[in-house]
Amino acid sequence: MKHIRNLWSILKQEISLWKNEKKDLITGILYIGMITWLFYNRIVCMIFLSPFLFLWMRRQRTRREYKKKEILRKEFREMMLSIGNSLSAGYSIENSLKTAKNDLLMYQENSMLAKELHLLINHLKINEPVDKLFLDMAERVDLEDQFAQIVSIAKRSGGNLIEITTNTIEHLSQTIQIKEEIETMTAAKQMEKRIMTMMPYFILFYVRTANPGYFDILYKSFAGMIVVTISLICLWIADSWAERVIEIEV
Repeated sequence: MKHIRNLWSILKQEISLWKNEKKDLITGILYIGMITWLFYNRIVCMIFLSPFLFLWMRRQRTRREYKKKEILRKEFREMMLSIGNSLSAGYSIENSLKTAKNDLLMYQENSMLAKELHLLINHLKINEPVDKLFLDMAERVDLEDQFAQIVSIAKRSGGNLIEITTNTIEHLSQTIQIKEEIETMTAAKQMEKRIMTMMPYFILFYVRTANPGYFDILYKSFAGMIVVTISLICLWIADSWAERVIEIEV
């Protein structure tokens, strides 16, 4: 009974997130509707396929978070470049942050990191320690918390912030460069994966529209239902496997 309550709590929490993910929700419903029509030709089968909507929403959310983190990483590199230049020019770390915020807004008008810097600068005005603010920001954006920890130690011990910033920029630039090179090398394979993933559905759609009665034996017999279910599961497994193959973390 306890496991059922925990599962129900997780489901309610998951559904509550869908309020801000309406586009993905509508896409997922249409996708399940298309699967039902192509593979089963029975609207009632949408009920049995509805649990896959949860997997679809979680997968789309993971993709969005991954893209957001990639954007944040690039913005963080620009921020560090700006801070490094300001520190080299003799600015304090506090004034360097103001310059970095302005540079980020020039780099990207809707910069996510610029908003965090704006919040950080406002807290600096009430004399909160910059090292603590860096740690809080790193926790919120979940990115490069090592630098925040190093800044905290350097501020307390009087370390060389310019050298720390330079080393961080070098490390970040190498990581982003390697990531971009990998994406360039795997771009063709990613396109092939998308085509191969969608091709079975296009073939089924073409056959159904060109010859409506061709799949009737599959839709009207129990053995046919088993065949299409196994085929659908194999397609999903192949899609998941292909996505894992082309994902290379740095």
